[in-house]
Amino acid sequence: MKKTLFLTALFLMLSSLSSVAQTIFTKVKHSHAAEQSVAKAGDKQVSLISVVAAYYKAASDSKKKDNYYLVLADTHNASYNDAEGRIEATNSNVAMLDLYVPQGSGGTLPSGNFVANGSSVTAQQVYAPDYSETVYYDGQGKASNHIPSVKGEISIIRNTEGTYIITFTDTDGTVYNFKGNITFTNMNGGTSVYPQISSDINATFTGGMAFYHGNLMKSNTGNIYINLYNCDFDSETGAMKAKGYNLSICAFNRLFGDPKKATVLPGVYTVARNFNKETYFPGMEIDYSGMTVIMGTYIKQRKAMSGADTDYAYGYITEGTITITEGDKENTFNFNIDCTTDRGHKVRGTAHNVAFTYVDKSDDKKKAIVSNLNDDVTLNLNYIKTARVYHLGLQNGVNVFSVDIGSPSGKDGNEGDLFKMEFQTAPNASGIVPGTYELMEQNHLWTKLYAPYKMTQGYFDEWGELIGTRYWHFAKDRYQVVDTFAVVTSGRVSVELLENNNYKFTIDVTDGNGFLIKGIWSGPMEINYDPTSISEVTDREYTNIHFEGNTLVLDREQKTNATTHIFTADGRLALVATGTRRIDISPLGKGLYIIKTGDKAITKFAIK
Repeated sequence: MKKTLFLTALFLMLSSLSSVAQTIFTKVKHSHAAEQSVAKAGDKQVSLISVVAAYYKAASDSKKKDNYYLVLADTHNASYNDAEGRIEATNSNVAMLDLYVPQGSGGTLPSGNFVANGSSVTAQQVYAPDYSETVYYDGQGKASNHIPSVKGEISIIRNTEGTYIITFTDTDGTVYNFKGNITFTNMNGGTSVYPQISSDINATFTGGMAFYHGNLMKSNTGNIYINLYNCDFDSETGAMKAKGYNLSICAFNRLFGDPKKATVLPGVYTVARNFNKETYFPGMEIDYSGMTVIMGTYIKQRKAMSGADTDYAYGYITEGTITITEGDKENTFNFNIDCTTDRGHKVRGTAHNVAFTYVDKSDDKKKAIVSNLNDDVTLNLNYIKTARVYHLGLQNGVNVFSVDIGSPSGKDGNEGDLFKMEFQTAPNASGIVPGTYELMEQNHLWTKLYAPYKMTQGYFDEWGELIGTRYWHFAKDRYQVVDTFAVVTSGRVSVELLENNNYKFTIDVTDGNGFLIKGIWSGPMEINYDPTSISEVTDREYTNIHFEGNTLVLDREQKTNATTHIFTADGRLALVATGTRRIDISPLGKGLYIIKTGDKAITKFAIK
């Protein structure tokens, strides 16, 4: 599968991303009307209840003060486009505060009384009057023509729990109060191409859509993009059709043998980059062929309906847990989200009884030749008391041994898991050597990849018999009927030699579709060959043959019509010679051979 950096999983994002880089947030700036007469303090009071935006920018060499920019509102429907410096709100009082403190504050706005910049040459905590103002937005979202500025001091108290109490008065005499938590977006750690969400989020999601991408990056886990919405959305594309939030979770869990049956899976998902089950990939921006795209898990906010790229803002989730449980209704799911973005903003949310629309975007259409698995397998081999090992001869310069854990002929019982392995060892090894054995990358007998501590994949030999490393399962209550099977194509098996000559096999392999097959078996092994015959094999085993270069010479004369047959260790006829003592063996490859002469003598020899 040709999938790089999850780009095949990012189709949902590409349609709604801006191509213009954002270098820094843009502050709101209005043209102020003539200042009206100041009313008495207390004539009007506004309680600000939401943080629309909060930014922090550390001082540079040319500016010796850290900058904090706050947008606060008395409703929860106000939003701030930080790329354009534009507020959207209805029936709302919105306040903008542009604050400066001595360098080194580190992203925590200190307590103090802030005065207008320029009103005192000694003041350490100041605000910029031109960018510190209050605006009222009517029911149609139109800003009032009269824009009061902040007047006098801005009082800020930060208590030990991190809660801020902010009080100030505008030029109309209106008193504004705010009490709550504020998390400032640090603009010093690099900018984002796309507008960022500048506040904490707590949403209730009501709809869902999921895109199944299958076995990404050959991870042997199933990737599914789970999308939750608290607004209307397109049921075919997942595009947002109204203002609100879209949480996109790049989740990993098990593969589905039939991608059309892919579904959200319950679990507690934590952030990781290893594609393991019950993890989600963190959100980030990456450059791909000159285009910046988003990958991983993120929250998207649609703030406006103008159709422009600036309608959207994003938050890249890098920490936290996402808990998924089954809903009260069939095929529905509940969610509990407790996460944090890379800028420190909390993303919390819940969903109850969400039914998903599923779209198969995987390319897992090509199935392994021999496998009918639909899920991972945890082997249950406890009922097998004895394993059996067979020597398959010298093949391509290594000794090959077959180990059966469970008998296809039913010696160990007629129901349960069976696992057969084919190990490769050094040519002088007389048995299975402890160590970790890796599956070869190819699956046929004639590959040049044979080497010690390798394993042969499952495959069909030239007679149509399935051999190599493979998994079977006997159906319950049926006599030796195999209902589940798989050829093993990758992974590893660890072999340990225990006390009393027992062996332990730790199996961690996959089939051709990426389903995991794992398990442990330990116990004695029944040896079904003569180990001494392996260690004694040399270029000349008995006295009735010898070699002269690439010529094998029979010590006895052969009759004119006498036929000599040479077979491979697994019984295949490799060469025939008639009426001669001298046989050219240069066409033969390395390996163990059996020669049967015209006088019926049988001898083994090896080509190394």
